[in-house]
Amino acid sequence: MRFLFNKQVIFDADSGTLFLADTPDDAVQISNPTKRLLLLLTCHQGEVINREIIFKKVWDDFGMVSSNNNLNHCISKLRRILRNLGLEDEVITTVPKMGFMFHQQVTVELLPEPETNAPIEIFNDISMSKNNDSPAAPSDAVKAHLSSGKIQTLSIITLFCAILALCVTLAFWYQHRPEDRREIYIGEAGNCNVLVSVPLPNNTDTESLKKGILNYAQSLNPQCRSDQYVLVIKSNTFRVYSNDLSRLYMMLCGSLRENKAEVCWSLSEATSTTRR
Repeated sequence: MRFLFNKQVIFDADSGTLFLADTPDDAVQISNPTKRLLLLLTCHQGEVINREIIFKKVWDDFGMVSSNNNLNHCISKLRRILRNLGLEDEVITTVPKMGFMFHQQVTVELLPEPETNAPIEIFNDISMSKNNDSPAAPSDAVKAHLSSGKIQTLSIITLFCAILALCVTLAFWYQHRPEDRREIYIGEAGNCNVLVSVPLPNNTDTESLKKGILNYAQSLNPQCRSDQYVLVIKSNTFRVYSNDLSRLYMMLCGSLRENKAEVCWSLSEATSTTRR
């Protein structure tokens, strides 16, 4: 899997290299954690990725020790490499008290995989008899070549069927996969960062809905500690009285770093100062 940043820098996620599009021989090799971090940020461009999620996806799931020092070192290294390749520092943005985000103004293109299959050579010439009235019997070498060609054709058909079955299976899984919880940053209320869990409800004006959520959160004037933030989620458990409505819940969340977990509770008068 290869990505093109700003039509200038190529990130090869398979080999873990970064290089200019016009000078592939001068590739910069990066470590596996750094590669996984850049791939995670790239695939979620424009979204704030919480430090806890980064720790899990980049280090913990691979049996490695995660820490703020390791994460900060990888971020610093990626910024330096991308800057040396001609991209600006703001490719990877730090969101205070939350995590990191791949800047949404950077253009990201998924490049096609290079062709690796050699063309299959086909022979059509057949020896003719001396009187040119009828074809001569094929030689043993020609028979062997024809048999080999049939085997290659069958192998290609079998491979095609296997790939087709795999694609159907992946499509079925994709349609029925559980939705990952993704959170986007929409602004601040009180001294808290406000995040909304997506996807948002259907048939709504997304920007208008975000603005309404932020205005309501600001009216509560919530107060957060350094490791807390406000999270808004849509309920999928209960049906509301009208099919045209969606029920949203506003919560205050905090991180339990030592247990690698988050705790959320309802945002209420006890945790906010309402403006009157």
